[in-house]
Amino acid sequence: MEICHFSHKHWLTLSAMDDAGKPCRACSRPIFDFGYVCHDCNFHLHKKCAKLPQSIHHCLHPKHPLTLHFNQSETFECSVCKETDSGFTFRCCECNFNMDVTCFLRNQPCLNLPPREEKTRKLLHFSHNHPLTLCFLTKKDYVRCSGCERQICGPAYRCKVCCQRFTLDKCCAQLPCLKEHPFHPLHTLTLCKKSPYGDTRAVCDACKKTICGFVYHCDICQFDLDVVCASLTPSLKHEKHDGCLAFFEEINGQVPCNLCGKSCSNNLYRCISCNFNAHSTCLQFASTVKHKYHPHFLTLKGSTPPKNDPSGILCATCDKKISPKARAYYCGECSYGVHLECVVSEDQADLGKLLVDVTRVQDDIDAITTRLKPCSRQPRCNCHSVETQLRISIDEDTGMSRNVFQHCHST
Repeated sequence: MEICHFSHKHWLTLSAMDDAGKPCRACSRPIFDFGYVCHDCNFHLHKKCAKLPQSIHHCLHPKHPLTLHFNQSETFECSVCKETDSGFTFRCCECNFNMDVTCFLRNQPCLNLPPREEKTRKLLHFSHNHPLTLCFLTKKDYVRCSGCERQICGPAYRCKVCCQRFTLDKCCAQLPCLKEHPFHPLHTLTLCKKSPYGDTRAVCDACKKTICGFVYHCDICQFDLDVVCASLTPSLKHEKHDGCLAFFEEINGQVPCNLCGKSCSNNLYRCISCNFNAHSTCLQFASTVKHKYHPHFLTLKGSTPPKNDPSGILCATCDKKISPKARAYYCGECSYGVHLECVVSEDQADLGKLLVDVTRVQDDIDAITTRLKPCSRQPRCNCHSVETQLRISIDEDTGMSRNVFQHCHST
């Protein structure tokens, strides 16, 4: 299959890549499966990068449409992540706004927005009396979200009436008012714009920190979560605990580790509903694994110092940033990283399938053994010979064993 792409003068052919992974000219990430190639010029594109739209309306820059540009010798600063990059960029020449391909793909839910005649968009939020206007903030603006208290870098809704400049980042502005959360499975949590205890600040039951912004609250159990902890999902399964665990970089105060007995307050895994706590180092994992989406072995961060700090790497499975304090599997050679809970080892998958197959076969054998009792009517029936029992076990799926069994025990 061949395509003609605006970024290159020759036709590009869809080809299988080698295990080394050629870098994509659009996003600079290696290509490991199939990509579009110009063999004469050594030009490579991911399949998804080759299909990027050349013009879009995007909520990260709602004022004007963005146009896809490519200049091989040009570098630019991404207006979203502030990283210097080269390759493809979605650009607004009027505002000098640039968005690299990685940020574009990461914010794909913001796509396909219909163009609006007005240059701004309004939001009426239950937490504020005035309408909020959509805007774009950078780290240089140094504005904190009134919902989660974190610094905003990206799209946000801001009040232009209040002197206090009430501001919500896009995620907090779209939080559901009611939430079912695995940290508190008994009851539904309700979103409150301030502490439900009057002048007394609420304390998050997950991280033990005082909540200054929005609160997810259970009025029955007096259970509270801040917005940051409410966004966490326990996803790590480990043999030391029946439930799933969530990673916390830091909590306020000390909790005892259920494995070593020592106190811990940072880099720990927790099960909030069971009050189970464990140092990340107390949970044993393989030092290296083989990930099914990567050709090289991945090394557990901490077992060997990485060549490049994997803290800035996005998880290749869930596309979320790997915390600099969390243990993770990485390939230093390719700057490829995966969360512990996202690792799917080919060896482990094959072993799991083998154990399932062995269990199924053993169950079949036990069922046949239970049913093959001595015949009272035919004590010398030759279906009980070793040879016939073997034939029954092998041919059970074909139905032959059922016929022999019914014949043997017929009345």
